[in-house]
Amino acid sequence: MKKNQAGAAFSWSIAGAAALTALVWALEPLLMAVPHLPDKGAAWYFWQTVPANRSLLSHITPWIGYALHQVSVFFIVILMMKEKAHPGKLSRLNIAALATNAFFILLHILQTQLWYDGLAQDVPVWSSQFSVIIMLVIILYQLAPQRGLFLGRKIAWKREAWVWTNKWHSLYISWALIYTFWFHPTEGQFGLLIGFFYMFLLLIQLSFANTEIHFSLPWLAVLELMVGLHGPLIAIQKALLGQDAGINGFAFTGREGNWIMFTTGFLFMFAFTGQYSLKMPRWAYALVLALYAALVLGLYSQRGFGKIYEVAFIPAALYGGAFALAGVARIADKIATIRRTKAPAV
Repeated sequence: MKKNQAGAAFSWSIAGAAALTALVWALEPLLMAVPHLPDKGAAWYFWQTVPANRSLLSHITPWIGYALHQVSVFFIVILMMKEKAHPGKLSRLNIAALATNAFFILLHILQTQLWYDGLAQDVPVWSSQFSVIIMLVIILYQLAPQRGLFLGRKIAWKREAWVWTNKWHSLYISWALIYTFWFHPTEGQFGLLIGFFYMFLLLIQLSFANTEIHFSLPWLAVLELMVGLHGPLIAIQKALLGQDAGINGFAFTGREGNWIMFTTGFLFMFAFTGQYSLKMPRWAYALVLALYAALVLGLYSQRGFGKIYEVAFIPAALYGGAFALAGVARIADKIATIRRTKAPAV
């Protein structure tokens, strides 16, 4: 195999993700007639059809698709966990992961066109949200020794605890991605569309395990930055389309301005953490921080500086989660150590 095989396959995979996203967008007009209930607030998921339109098949088909997709990827990931690193090459497992994910993406697109609803009709919206939040926490924790947790300051977690987390992170992330993917119908409205493209990129990241792509800090920074685009776009879309509990229009105040909280919160994570995955001169890091500060001041001059505390919500949750995970990992490592010492000698 050629040394640059992984890089070439990665380029084709990105093109494939763009093509699948374009397919979702192209099929959007076929879903415009699907009726939805009015949004009932933050705990409500808008993109599900009215109960009168549902059937047994609309309930079971997303679960069957999800289960098959999940089991298939779990099987591949478990085998990947036993595989040695091969930086510039693709293994059969990488190819199998790419093909499996592509197949089930197409299957979910078809399922949406036939029955519309995803898993959201049966499970609460927070289950999808928190699965992704925990994934982001895991990424912060794992990368802290390499690129730092805040302003590039590296944190040396206890190595045994870090290794314990590293062993199972791929299983958790594969669950979070596939569960979240099947949670949503493949709608082509712009907020969800960006989300699906982002999801496809994350599945590519998963599929390239043990290659240099999977460990590339700049690529991981791009993936983290895209969270800062997807979250605000969903909030903006709901405000523009009047899907946010009766709110109509796009504004800076009230609940219509929630997109500002998502924008400033997730971009905080890039400015103070994610950008340090990139090799740049010090002035470039400072410029990003200055641009971020200007953005916050500009947005909250319209929303009201009395609400500027909102900027801290997302960073507090993610940084706090990283330290909580560090604590859990240390406890788990201690338990494993005690069990090993108590195990009878063979």
